[in-house]
Amino acid sequence: MLLDRPEDVLHLMEHPGVVPHHGHEEFQHQWWAWALAGLGRVDEALALAEAHPDPWTDPRIVKAGLLDTAGRLDEAAAELRALGTVEAREELCEVLVRQGRPAEAIAVHPTVAEQRAARPEPVPAPLDENGYSTEPPF
Repeated sequence: MLLDRPEDVLHLMEHPGVVPHHGHEEFQHQWWAWALAGLGRVDEALALAEAHPDPWTDPRIVKAGLLDTAGRLDEAAAELRALGTVEAREELCEVLVRQGRPAEAIAVHPTVAEQRAARPEPVPAPLDENGYSTEPPF
């Protein structure tokens, strides 16, 4: 996996001509932050993630993930515990497993009912007069 080699990710980010971003420049900052964290440069990674937040993920989850990637598992676990959401508890479970604390991981993992309740309700696609979706298939 590419994130197992953070130096390669940094090389790709520093040389965008090698792998064009195809209009997805918003992701390059996240990749860069993960690569920096993987190299142990957590302060830089956190500053980059804060300056260019992921629009789809809670910034505290991102922070915990960067700390986890850098091997700072206790700090990642503390961040996730403080957040306390279903998503944070799922992430916390993984951190605790990596720390060798399976019983605690099982205890914090949300139940299936909690996971289902935390999912947003799907918004139905608008239908035409024949009952077919008016949205394109792709």
